[in-house]
Amino acid sequence: MMGPQERATRAAVLKALLDEVKKAYDAARTEADSGMVGLNHSFGVTTIEVRLPGYDGAVAQVTLSEPKTGFVVEEAGFLAYCKAEHPTEVQATLPEPAESVRPAFRKALLGRLRVERDGTVVDGETGRVLDFVEVAEPPPPSTTLTFKKGGREEVAAAYRDGRLSLPELLALPAAPQE
Repeated sequence: MMGPQERATRAAVLKALLDEVKKAYDAARTEADSGMVGLNHSFGVTTIEVRLPGYDGAVAQVTLSEPKTGFVVEEAGFLAYCKAEHPTEVQATLPEPAESVRPAFRKALLGRLRVERDGTVVDGETGRVLDFVEVAEPPPPSTTLTFKKGGREEVAAAYRDGRLSLPELLALPAAPQE
């Protein structure tokens, strides 16, 4: 049976290792993401399978998502536009009497925005220029790691039977020499 001192030591050791694993994961993820972006630019690849030594199937997949262009809305201009062009979509809210655009209409209008070649934002339904909306730069592409059914278990099994080496995966720095 483990006493309080042993449990505290175990927790401290696991926390220190967790911190090292997190650093190694973040570095590996950054490297993999940049490699995935490179594959996409060179060959149009959007998904790759993750395989382990000694296992026939894929344990996971990494998928690249291209972020979509977003919009920045100047709220006072948006409210003024809706009051003038779509007054039934403006509502008064309490406790303070304040006006706002109905959320469903906001979502519908923003969903139909179109960007012209010159960067002008227009209502895709009416063609009207919406000078209170600007195009926002999309964030950089990102990846999603998704484990296949049984993939996590296979990674654990590969570690247990020696196909994966934790020190190599973590690449912990050597202790300083005295």
